[in-house]
Amino acid sequence: MKHRHLNHDRFTTAAIEDILERGRLPDWAPLIAAIRADPFGTVANKTLRLCDRPSYAAPVFANVITAARCALQSERVSPENAPQPDRNADGHPLPHPDGSR
Repeated sequence: MKHRHLNHDRFTTAAIEDILERGRLPDWAPLIAAIRADPFGTVANKTLRLCDRPSYAAPVFANVITAARCALQSERVSPENAPQPDRNADGHPLPHPDGSR
């Protein structure tokens, strides 16, 4: 998207604001990709702050950020790598307090 007053392709606050206010779906794709690549990064944080202002795309981008952050967090704690309360660090069962298994 050509920004009305910007001459670069970086996601500055002004560029993100322009996308939220005037952008269309094809203009959103690069910003969505940047947010998904780093949901807790600078671009996502700038976008989330701008979502507090009224704009057509603000609810969409707030949802994109929330979904990207949730996906990253669930990836970090998936069933495969989640701690098992009844197993030790080696994966062996822990004895019950009464001595039984």
